[in-house]
Amino acid sequence: MPRLSEIDHPDLPSRDSVDGEPPQPLMRQNSWRSYHRITSQICHSYLSALLLLVPIGIIAGILGWADEAVFLLNLAAIVPLVSWMTLSITELSASVTPLVDELFKATLGNAVELTVGFAALARGQVRIAQSALLGSILCYLLLVLGSCFFVSGYNKKKLDFDPTLTGILSSVLMAAAVCLMIPTGLVMFLSPDVFALGDITPVTHGTAITLFLLFLVFLFFRLRTHTFYFKAIPASGSTQSPQIGAVRSWRPAIILAASVPSIVLCGFFMVGSLGGFAKSARISQHFISLVLIPLVGNSTKILSIVTVDREDRGALGIRTVIINALRITLLVVPCVAFLGWILDVPAFLVFDAFDTVIFLVGVIVTNSMCHRGQTNYFEGLMLVGTYVLLPLADLLSIAYEIPNRRSNVISIF
Repeated sequence: MPRLSEIDHPDLPSRDSVDGEPPQPLMRQNSWRSYHRITSQICHSYLSALLLLVPIGIIAGILGWADEAVFLLNLAAIVPLVSWMTLSITELSASVTPLVDELFKATLGNAVELTVGFAALARGQVRIAQSALLGSILCYLLLVLGSCFFVSGYNKKKLDFDPTLTGILSSVLMAAAVCLMIPTGLVMFLSPDVFALGDITPVTHGTAITLFLLFLVFLFFRLRTHTFYFKAIPASGSTQSPQIGAVRSWRPAIILAASVPSIVLCGFFMVGSLGGFAKSARISQHFISLVLIPLVGNSTKILSIVTVDREDRGALGIRTVIINALRITLLVVPCVAFLGWILDVPAFLVFDAFDTVIFLVGVIVTNSMCHRGQTNYFEGLMLVGTYVLLPLADLLSIAYEIPNRRSNVISIF
């Protein structure tokens, strides 16, 4: 019997019993099937035609076509690639161990963030790498979570969820966010004479290592010591868990093997043409990397999460969103920082002052909503509105050159 997977839904039961207790049935027996079904429908719809853009985009980058064409072709090509990778990870989850399953989701599940971060940092475009990572986190915490609240509760007085696990996850996210911003805080509030480039390097390296160690502890917490937190509440009258048919592992494995190098090439050419596209379209590079790339690149994953949460009307959305944000914060960011370490770019974890405020505001707003145990559709619209306003505020700050926009962070480097 193949093991069930969370499939980015932590409400699914653990694969093993905890403290001698038998595995619990699912709260919603169709949650896993719904996620797989929706993702499969998206992949087999119009997105299949977009796969033709993958070789075209790569050829355009190799032949040096206009930056506008290279950027748009490769950005569009990333959408079906991410969709098929997500579906393949979903199918492989039934035949791998929980640890491998989680590592797949944390790495290949965030292929857009890893690819853009690596490509931008390799080209010396530190700000683009930073914006892409922060933009993905904000997209999950504000846009996706707000959309889940709205579509699940627009016709209900309130949405109730267990604040125990969501409170723990949001607290971990808050702690990780504060840890991530320590190098920026030191540079912002201390005199430039105190922290020179060589002095801040150990702090950035220590921050990256600490975040990675926190990710390992989070895995141990989730998969070993406190798996009972991630068990589903038994459904009323339900005594059996759903039976998920075995999936031939070679098919999704082949898709992943083909998708990974394709998305790496597309991401490399997309980042390389971003500057030319931004100049031609008269759009800020920061806005493109903060909003456009995370939103378009993860569009399928976002749609699947919101749709499943609408059908389930439970706490799947909030837990899924926070766990995805934790994966980016605790694993993807340190991995990109390690590359910066190798390439001698110690300033990667020193963010722009305004970006720091945007990020912390998003985390604080989400954290405050997760500890009450209930929400409503209006709070969901507030999160979406916050996501819309924060990038616009950043664009205005650049356009009008607000004093101390970059504070003393950029002046040091």
